[in-house]
Amino acid sequence: MLGLFSEAEYAYRLALQLASTPRFTGSKGEAEARELLARELSSFGYSVSFEPFKVKVYEVERASLEALEPERRFVECSPIGFSGETGEEGVEGELAYIEGGDAALLPAGKGWIGLASARPDKEGWRKLVGRASGLVVAEGSPNRELSRVEVPYEWRERFGSLPAVYVRYWDAVSLLKAKRVRLVVRQEYRDVETFNLVAEKRGAKYPDEVVYLVAHLDSVYGVQGALDNAGGSALAVAVAKALSRESLKRTLRVVLFSGEELGLRGSLAHVEQRKSELKNAVVAVNLDVHGAAIGSTSVVVTGSKSLRHAVEFVARRLGVKVNVSEDVMSSDGASFAREGVPSVNVFRSSGAAGNAHTVRDSPELLHPLAFELPGLLALEFVREVAKAEEPPFEREIPDEIKRRVDDYFRKRLGILD
Repeated sequence: MLGLFSEAEYAYRLALQLASTPRFTGSKGEAEARELLARELSSFGYSVSFEPFKVKVYEVERASLEALEPERRFVECSPIGFSGETGEEGVEGELAYIEGGDAALLPAGKGWIGLASARPDKEGWRKLVGRASGLVVAEGSPNRELSRVEVPYEWRERFGSLPAVYVRYWDAVSLLKAKRVRLVVRQEYRDVETFNLVAEKRGAKYPDEVVYLVAHLDSVYGVQGALDNAGGSALAVAVAKALSRESLKRTLRVVLFSGEELGLRGSLAHVEQRKSELKNAVVAVNLDVHGAAIGSTSVVVTGSKSLRHAVEFVARRLGVKVNVSEDVMSSDGASFAREGVPSVNVFRSSGAAGNAHTVRDSPELLHPLAFELPGLLALEFVREVAKAEEPPFEREIPDEIKRRVDDYFRKRLGILD
């Protein structure tokens, strides 16, 4: 069944190497993975450089949740990075079920601990700080492991500390009987310097026009991140390998970002540092969440209808069934769209992706077959744009999509206003 995408087996083997260890931003694992991919891209003839930027990271010291009444027991939990911290003894209070932070369910007064059905957005988080002394968030699925995630560090700096943890779905159900709990969250924050990996193959005819091929290299805290996003990083390098043997009219710029899981930090740093160059960027093709054996190919286009039609045309020509939508994807393509550069976000829809941001996102989920169709589509689309005399789409982002991009950064991500 292999053979449609010549580098599928290479992408799979590379993804296995990347997923052998967690790659949290600024960690040794991330640095080793970046060096590995730099060597690979250099060996294909790309000009490779490292682009530094500063980012804030966290390190967990301790997290525990104890039900005190009516029966005393510990509940396994996973701390939410940057949420806040308690003292060594923790905080104790009445447990109140608040669903999504609905005003009708919020208790009067202060000092209680909330049990939420989902992590609140920025505005919901702001309303809880100062009223709740802690927050317990239920996993949304009975089958999901504990999330290893964070909120933007700006939330704590602007609103204050709200120490928070995730618990499994069934543990949350059992906590509905609890009257009082004690929560301990201890974590440290620090600023680190990390790097985006940038590799270029200069165009032969229109070298100032740039086609981006991007993915994020980092994983969430303590997770191997096989599908999210060792698979996407490996696939980007595999596409770059296939194109290294060809003459391209436009410059191909491959960027592997750090800090995506912390709020698109690497791609935001990149577009800020390269802002003057982005007027010549034609499109950004972003590969995020790849490698699951059983699934399908999906694309989110953040751009014009003609860009969507160009993607669909390539897919039909190849015989690849693709679910294409026009929207904003919570990934690095959004950083480019915010600066006016259209993005094509290719990802693999799969039930296995439900393991993202948990310890179950491990190398066992990877399969070489999963890289065939997404790899073929990404390769042929990038090739089409990089070799065309004129790009086969309008380089614009419609007003409605622009509004969605702005809403994403202001409301969902909540870091840039």
